[in-house]
Amino acid sequence: MPRATARAPRVDGDRHRRLGVPRRLQLHGHEITVRILPLSKWPHTKSAVGMYDPTLHRIDIRGDQPDTAVQQTFCHELVHALLDEMNHKLSHDEVFVDTLGSLLQQALASFSNRRPSARAKSHR
Repeated sequence: MPRATARAPRVDGDRHRRLGVPRRLQLHGHEITVRILPLSKWPHTKSAVGMYDPTLHRIDIRGDQPDTAVQQTFCHELVHALLDEMNHKLSHDEVFVDTLGSLLQQALASFSNRRPSARAKSHR
């Protein structure tokens, strides 16, 4: 008789695409998995909205947040992952990580591949 295995929590793939949050990314040769999980499948403390686990190389994001908050949480946890990969002490400074994560989310949300207008070119 086959053994029952624990099912992995369902990841919201459509939301990943819509928000520009990757399912996976590479850092220092490690594949980092990114999961957006419903609150019912949230394995961490209820007060946390995101978590980076350097041992599992995984970012978990609580999916019961508004879209912008999910993006911000992803960027916050990505900053933790980057700093952890660098073995940098700032990874434990939540004010620094939150500020940098917020700035990163703003930059990514406003990113455009459009050519600058003639007016914008005059500022060079």
